[in-house]
Amino acid sequence: MNEALVSHHGPGHLWLASLGQRGMSLGLERIQAMLDQLGRPDRRMPCVVVAGTDGKGSTSSMLAALLREAGLLVGHYTSPHLVETRERVRVGATCVRAEVLDDALARVQTVAQHVDPTPFEALTAAALVVFADMKVEIAVLEVGLGGRLDAVNATEPIVSVVTHLSHDHMAILGKTLQQIAGEKTAVARNGRILVAAQGGLVKSALRKHGLTPRLVCLGQHATIAPGAPNGVNWQQNAVISGSMLPEPLDVEIALPGTHQLENAALAILAYQGVAQWFEQNKRELAEIGDVVAALAESDWPCRAEVIATDPTVVVDAAHNPAGIEALAALLARHGNHWQIVLAVRKDRVAADLVRALVPVATGFWLPRMAGETLLDAAGLARVVDAVAPGAQVAVASAERCLAQARIESVPGCGVAITGSQHALGEWLQSGVLASPRLNQRLGLDPIRQKP
Repeated sequence: MNEALVSHHGPGHLWLASLGQRGMSLGLERIQAMLDQLGRPDRRMPCVVVAGTDGKGSTSSMLAALLREAGLLVGHYTSPHLVETRERVRVGATCVRAEVLDDALARVQTVAQHVDPTPFEALTAAALVVFADMKVEIAVLEVGLGGRLDAVNATEPIVSVVTHLSHDHMAILGKTLQQIAGEKTAVARNGRILVAAQGGLVKSALRKHGLTPRLVCLGQHATIAPGAPNGVNWQQNAVISGSMLPEPLDVEIALPGTHQLENAALAILAYQGVAQWFEQNKRELAEIGDVVAALAESDWPCRAEVIATDPTVVVDAAHNPAGIEALAALLARHGNHWQIVLAVRKDRVAADLVRALVPVATGFWLPRMAGETLLDAAGLARVVDAVAPGAQVAVASAERCLAQARIESVPGCGVAITGSQHALGEWLQSGVLASPRLNQRLGLDPIRQKP
């Protein structure tokens, strides 16, 4: 976090920017101290915590949509943001105003003088203050990194979710999936529902760490029978059934990719868990069959988002091998001659990401980037040449790469822009790209883009 990534210049945001020197430091002591001093805003509403490697944002967004459809005022906290800090904090379907978040950050600052929080801890506390002030009826909280020592885990969730697990942040979370699962399943609470994508892996981690939640798993408690993809608007449908559901559900989702059907099933199971908790507390939620249509309208900015047609331009924030592989599988359904606009962080193994894209790529367009965390375009070009010697490779400005990729695209395929959330944020901020989904959430012109 630095001032360049803080989109408002009120005192709260400027304090947040100053915390960038603090760096990343996992642990619950600082966030617990701040929440105690703030009067425990997290205890003024029930919370759902969503952890995992892939699909946290999509799953939490779909769950929030289901809960809104049930008539609840929902707080939704996610990370990172692409353009504006307030993207991380939503009440209802839209992001809170920057002034609202700034006020909450300023209040957090008053209790943080002797705590020295990280930027993420400060934002987490501020989001919970906003949710409490706005009297949300439930908060859906996405874990930032890991789970066990993540600031979001300072809350007491009524339901926890662990989405698909894969290898990522291994220097912090562990080199094996078992170690990673141990960190992420720590968001579970004994006796409360934990919804998991990978039952066997999660069950083993729970046993090893002595946790005893009520485990609800894909495969065991819900199965997915995919329908034919909608080739016109990339939407998908499926029948989801299982012991946690009153009847098989015909589900249509707005987010493309077969992996999103898994995320939808996780959101549906989590909704059922929330409904059980509300029933135990003398309040009934709508039946899942009455709210599931909300998934057809639930989206997530820059997650397989089609931002243009003729040619098709797809923007996807995938940045690890599993995410890139899911994107490649989605693109392959439409052809294998895509023009790829790619940027990669320095801390990623770029060869793994390129290798996953090779089967669907004809050309790689590598923009020169300003961000210090991103691999320079010339270095990335050398990686592409080594992994995909037959592919067309070009280095240029972002505007030039996007323009030429469109020109070189072939009918039926198009342009896919991916590899780094930070790069997407840079392009969105400069106006090179526009995300209608993001602009809608921010209350902006949905097609705002640099002329």
